[in-house]
Amino acid sequence: MTLPAALICDMEGVLHVDWQPLPGSAAAVEKARSAGLGVAVLTNTTGRSRAEIASRLHAMGIAIEAEAIVTAASATADRVRAAHAGRPVFLLSEQGSRDEFGGVDLVDEPGSAEVIVIGGPHAGWCYPQLDAVFRALLGGATLIAMQRNRWWPTADGPAMDAGGFVAALEYAAGVPAEVIGKPSPAIFRQALAVVGAGAAESVMVGDDLDSDLRPAAAVGIRTCLVRTGKGAGFTPAPGELTYDVPDLAALVDRLLGARP
Repeated sequence: MTLPAALICDMEGVLHVDWQPLPGSAAAVEKARSAGLGVAVLTNTTGRSRAEIASRLHAMGIAIEAEAIVTAASATADRVRAAHAGRPVFLLSEQGSRDEFGGVDLVDEPGSAEVIVIGGPHAGWCYPQLDAVFRALLGGATLIAMQRNRWWPTADGPAMDAGGFVAALEYAAGVPAEVIGKPSPAIFRQALAVVGAGAAESVMVGDDLDSDLRPAAAVGIRTCLVRTGKGAGFTPAPGELTYDVPDLAALVDRLLGARP
């Protein structure tokens, strides 16, 4: 198999877990880049800006610039600016995601919004706030979800993600959410544009079959399941994946060992 031009890496569970670098991940990124492969990050993270993520990765020794990072928050902000320009938006998300929404008319109360954007859950969410969002949706506001993951891995074990809240609002208000982050095909195409490679020339490296790899395959990207993060819990069908390896370092070693 020919050497790919680029790796698109999920972040949590591939590069780190709970901001602790996974063994060998920093060296693997450097090795891939030194061999001429493009490396980008595609993550459903919503609580931090791309600039902050890049800074944190650099502190771990993982040299990926902000311009090579696509997050569910940044992609959602792009979508809102393109499709809902000038409309008042209520953002229910972590404080860090607000940095991506420059040029968007963010309002302080759901009742004055025409668009509701749901990010990742945080300690400040409470029933009155969610109920106010529900009432805004009943009043005709559009519902956009940055992502709808069920859980993510932390150092203390699985933590509940935003998907349950999104599903509850959809059910209660009887409206579908437009989901921007993975597994939406558009965000994978955005990552390809960022890394500057075609789908067939790229490998999506992820720890989740459902949100990372099956949707990547659907747009023509090669796939690699790593068994870090969530990866140990998946059983792919025979022949479903291009690569199935213990971790990112093993993938890079395998790819470069295949160089003609």
